[in-house]
Amino acid sequence: MKKILTIFILITFLYKTVEAQCPPGAFAYQSLYPQCPTGCGVLLLGWPAGVLVNIFGGSPLIVVSNALISGTFGGGGTGDAFTCVPCNIPLVYASAIPGAIGGCVIATIGIVPVKLTGFTATITGLSNCEIKWSSAQETGPVKYIIQRSTNNLDFIDIATVNGLQKAINKYAYTDQFISNSIQFYRIKVVELSGNTFFSPIVAIKGNNTFGFSVFPNPAHGNFNVRLAQQFLPAILEVFNAQGMVILSDKTVVETTTISNNLPKGVYTLKVTGSNKTSLTKKLIIN
Repeated sequence: MKKILTIFILITFLYKTVEAQCPPGAFAYQSLYPQCPTGCGVLLLGWPAGVLVNIFGGSPLIVVSNALISGTFGGGGTGDAFTCVPCNIPLVYASAIPGAIGGCVIATIGIVPVKLTGFTATITGLSNCEIKWSSAQETGPVKYIIQRSTNNLDFIDIATVNGLQKAINKYAYTDQFISNSIQFYRIKVVELSGNTFFSPIVAIKGNNTFGFSVFPNPAHGNFNVRLAQQFLPAILEVFNAQGMVILSDKTVVETTTISNNLPKGVYTLKVTGSNKTSLTKKLIIN
């Protein structure tokens, strides 16, 4: 009994000693991190630059890990560090700063990484690609880096979006650079701890060249006009041999069916896209 009491007093003393060495305002962010061999890690925020932070755990308390805060000791300012730690044991944080007072704030949270869902890329407007995604489990700061590639191998960063840190988050970004070839997109997710992972890759086929098709042609009755979605809405006009407009319509869909009672003859079909470009084709009605 006396031995147990002695150990208890020693543990209490050690706990108070290391706790008293924590600088005011220092923060320890403890969670599950898949890049650590143990699966657990801790992010140290707001510690004086240049100090060695000892992480105590177990019973009795022992140093289970430590991290050196970047910067020059005594040079002022604060810094951050990340280190892996054992799982499922209480931890106490302390640094070798003479006269430090106060305790550290320890936040223990759930599973990380962020859950990324609903990643899509869709051509919109004349030459834009709208990228959308949603996320959950943003329990800390996170950055979404949007990347683009033309060969599905070499990706470049085109934009960075900071996480909203809500329970459910929805994001969108418009890429205004669309080539006539296939383009690939993905999102690089970077958490505050340094944990990084990538979304699935999506591909889009750009088409900046305005054009349309008409079929069947010759037509015996109804005929169809098709053009790319990025050039909608569009105006369709049919001219007779005398150059008079005998049919005019506006379309907001990629394929439009024109029902007509035009007499047999040769006509001119004119299509004006949302980019203000107009093209004509010969239309034959049999």
